[in-house]
Amino acid sequence: MIKKTALSTLLLCTSGLVIAEDVPPNQTEAVTKLESMQVRAEPDSGYAVSNSSSATRTDTPIKQIPQSIQVLPHQLIDDQQNVTVSEALKNVSGVVANDELATPAFETTRIRGFKAEHLVDGFSQYYNTGDRESLVNVEKIEVLKGANSILHSGGAGSPVGGVINVTSKLPQAKAFGELGIKFGTNSFFQPFFDINQPLSPNALFRVTGEFTTSGSDIALLDQNRYNVNPTLTLTDGKDTTLTLQGKLSHWAQQEYQGLPAVGTVAGNFRIKRDLFIGENNIPDTTADFKGIWATLDHKINDMWSFNVKARYAESQFDEQTQLIFSNAPDMPPSTWAFGNTQMQQTQKEHSFMANAKAKFDWGMTKNTVLFGVDYTEIRDTGVMNSDAFLAFNLIDLANPVFSVPYIAPPTSPFTSMFNSVVNNTTFGGFFQWQSTIYDRLHVVAGVRLAHVGVDYFEGTSGNQTRTDKDKVLPRLGAVFDINNYFSVFASYSEGLRGQSFSIFKPGVKPAPAESSNFETGIKFDVNSKIVGQMAFYQIERNNVAVGFPATPMGNERSRGFETDMTWHPTSAWSLLANYAYTDARFTNNVNASTRAGSPVQGVPEHSTRIWANYNFQQEMLKGLSLGLGANWQSGAFVENNTQYKSDSYYTMDATAAYQTERFKLAVSVKNLTGENYYQFYDYFGGRVRPDTGTNAYLTASFKY
Repeated sequence: MIKKTALSTLLLCTSGLVIAEDVPPNQTEAVTKLESMQVRAEPDSGYAVSNSSSATRTDTPIKQIPQSIQVLPHQLIDDQQNVTVSEALKNVSGVVANDELATPAFETTRIRGFKAEHLVDGFSQYYNTGDRESLVNVEKIEVLKGANSILHSGGAGSPVGGVINVTSKLPQAKAFGELGIKFGTNSFFQPFFDINQPLSPNALFRVTGEFTTSGSDIALLDQNRYNVNPTLTLTDGKDTTLTLQGKLSHWAQQEYQGLPAVGTVAGNFRIKRDLFIGENNIPDTTADFKGIWATLDHKINDMWSFNVKARYAESQFDEQTQLIFSNAPDMPPSTWAFGNTQMQQTQKEHSFMANAKAKFDWGMTKNTVLFGVDYTEIRDTGVMNSDAFLAFNLIDLANPVFSVPYIAPPTSPFTSMFNSVVNNTTFGGFFQWQSTIYDRLHVVAGVRLAHVGVDYFEGTSGNQTRTDKDKVLPRLGAVFDINNYFSVFASYSEGLRGQSFSIFKPGVKPAPAESSNFETGIKFDVNSKIVGQMAFYQIERNNVAVGFPATPMGNERSRGFETDMTWHPTSAWSLLANYAYTDARFTNNVNASTRAGSPVQGVPEHSTRIWANYNFQQEMLKGLSLGLGANWQSGAFVENNTQYKSDSYYTMDATAAYQTERFKLAVSVKNLTGENYYQFYDYFGGRVRPDTGTNAYLTASFKY
């Protein structure tokens, strides 16, 4: 039934059926004459967001940007009763989000088969530590696919798979607030607040926050996290606005390393699905983030304006685990070696971005020109120690008894896996030109002079190198409006990224990874009722760091097809659907197991999402809404070869909510049918983890 519904929806979007329209097309024009297109500045309708600022740093209609862009508005997140950012990202095709059980120590989200860059208000989150799953301060989430090097090259450099930009809630002129609490299975408890209080007509203040504690279907796991986000806006009410934002975030949980492939999706014995690998009293792993940033916007005149942003942030994490080192047993049939292991990382970051924008008409063209510079410096220090080098401990995972206590290993030449200091510096200048020609052709062209610098020192091996790379990065694309409803687009861009998250072999220089991205497709917007796009793409990158310790020698390519759409047949119904086909592979021989044609780990070949929400319009039922959704995903390879593969699976989720002007009560159920499966888990070269089971949540909130 799910497949039939998805196919019907897709056919509705792409067929040549006659659709009732408000403005009949002009059928008397000569074929050789370009017809002027009407660009309506219509308000966002339900889940369909009309404009994006992240893709171009200008507020531009999405249908005029030659790039695949999806925006998740707050209404969609609220209707689905999403609990985490990662859950919300399932609504975008081709995205494999972070795992909620994983320590927020590395950003593992993939877009189109490659790692994505996670931003908050345009700033790179680098490792993305702290409570990265919190939704309490999220206004919307923008997903920009492909290389986005011109405007988003902070942190380690250009994103390859794409960008996830979380836009924060900002102070408003009218006072309001919301207090709420969410309960759920596995002792889930989450009080939250959102208080907006103008201090004067020219000073606006808002603060959001939440605290979360929960258990898990995995034995022993208990998670505690909090997030506080104060914001102050100073404005003259006309041309100038200064916004100061802060974030204090903490996460704590026992380090979950997943399960090995043998004993779960392979092998002739089975490991308990809920097994936590480690002794009962192992200390919590912690991750923290604190930062403050400022944004200055000033309108000089009707033509010129500028924007300046700056941030200082610190993050750290402390991982403590009894680590196994492979997916296959070290002593068959079911015994692994493990060691007490601790990894600590600390980052300090300074970022600065500035751009000037000019808008003007020239002849039959409407133009927006953007000039800008940016600079990011991150000092990253880290150490990983393991006593496994002194004495291996053994555990039979078929019948586990953890009798070895966890003791943090000392720092010494005999226990250190790495001890590194890395200084990452990225900066550049860019120029971007947007032009609408004859109200029908929309061109985006840009160029960036990019610099990536990495000072790399690894104390255990004595490896010390300096990498500097300068490159001109182009971006060129265009959208052509076929008629008022359908447009075709194509774009090309390149990227440059430092090798910031790898430990390299002694004597190996961490050359930056380079990438190129091409995509083409169709955008459609039928009277703001059916809105979406379809795209074919190819991304190539080289100098990929592979192995541990790593060598920058891998070449990868991702090709695929994606479609995303929303449909609002009536004011009561809101529907969303997407599908992605992703073929991500190595294009050269890397080692004995990873050859040309080997798949990139963790990338499902097929995935789809369907969601429907109904708001009752009858007077007696006003405020009541019901929602139902389904996800399906094919299996993903656990390593960069075809030896192990996770399960394909589907899940269903349902919601019911009743809302008045001041009160809201909502119920949601995840994995409604209780499906059992193993999914890819991005940990220490690749693992798997079991499903989270059926979980239910009850949310109650009060607004004033």
